[in-house]
Amino acid sequence: MATVLLLLGLLYFLAHAVSLAFTRTRVPDVLVLMLVGIAVGPGLGLVSAATFGSIGPVLATITLAAILFESGTSLDLQVVAQSARSTVSVTLATAAATAAIVALVAALMGGLPWPSAALLGVIVSGTSSAVVIPMVAALKMEPRAGTVLILESALTDVLSIVLAVALLAAQSEATLSVGVVVGRTLSSLLFATAIGMAGAAVWLRIWNWVRAFPATIFATLAWALVLYGLAELLGFSGAIAVLSLGFSLRNHEALNLKRVFNVAGFSGISELENRFYREVVFLLKTFFFVYLGISMRFDDPRTFGIAAVALAGVYVARGIAVQLLLPRSSRRGDMAVASVMVPKGLAAAVLAGLPLQAGVPGGDTIRSVTYAMVLVSITATALAAGFVGTRPARPVVARLFSRFAE
Repeated sequence: MATVLLLLGLLYFLAHAVSLAFTRTRVPDVLVLMLVGIAVGPGLGLVSAATFGSIGPVLATITLAAILFESGTSLDLQVVAQSARSTVSVTLATAAATAAIVALVAALMGGLPWPSAALLGVIVSGTSSAVVIPMVAALKMEPRAGTVLILESALTDVLSIVLAVALLAAQSEATLSVGVVVGRTLSSLLFATAIGMAGAAVWLRIWNWVRAFPATIFATLAWALVLYGLAELLGFSGAIAVLSLGFSLRNHEALNLKRVFNVAGFSGISELENRFYREVVFLLKTFFFVYLGISMRFDDPRTFGIAAVALAGVYVARGIAVQLLLPRSSRRGDMAVASVMVPKGLAAAVLAGLPLQAGVPGGDTIRSVTYAMVLVSITATALAAGFVGTRPARPVVARLFSRFAE
């Protein structure tokens, strides 16, 4: 126990040191933390994912909920409205291109049957909120561009989960209804958003009552966890629900929630609470990426070749989507970051084990390739996003993204 406490304390200070060093080294802390997890896990064998039991996945889910809620409190209604069209177009284009490219590479290089290859493509079609949101904050992106990436990461979690479950059901039942898939996706998004907004209205209503309790600085974040669990129990997206909660609380006046629900006395989330949420997110993010590194699998080196080839195609497609679909008024540096921001993470890692459990042909390969893509994509995204802001990269960025504003 003493050793564990010592390591946890040292890990906290290491995470702060790495985060501080980012301004000089341009090496994002998420990458360093994951490498630490790989070193103490698969590398040295000091700890394994099984050691955490059910705590590991729970920690990952709490981390996702906290990151999305804190991110929602930073989103401005006007910026979201301005970014909506760009978000939808770049999200759908990137997700579709990723699924198609990964499926093609997995079938040709990995020998997967086409249905299994398509399932793999869907599983890794999204971007990871747990990676994207901290990096957007660390890179100090312009609000409109950052909002597109944040919303994209939340939306693609829903898309990948719904589509993967639908394809799994289709393989077992030999049928796939496009209408059912679209309906499930839209209902998950809309009802989860409604749950978040209703949760914000309830919180506005009971705010003064809760404030009467001692030590309530964690209360709003605890309410976010309640709504996440409620949305998931009802079959909707907990991630979208907590993002909607944070967004609604931030913009409660613009959304007229006070007037509609006859609420008085809510003064908004204080700066002290915002600082507390950022510290909680920092702690959870630190342990999450170490746990993710510990969970990595290296039992089939061939899968890393498949992952590397597939991701090369994904980055090309992403660059084209950014060039064609995002507004020309965006800053070149932000667009350079957006063009490489396709990391895989929690949703893909969770979905990776489902095909094997369902007896899908090539299920073990799907899991191994997914884990390889998580590691390779986070590494490539972290290094590329850190590099584009350096002096040597400026001529390249200026040439490749000349259509955007300086």
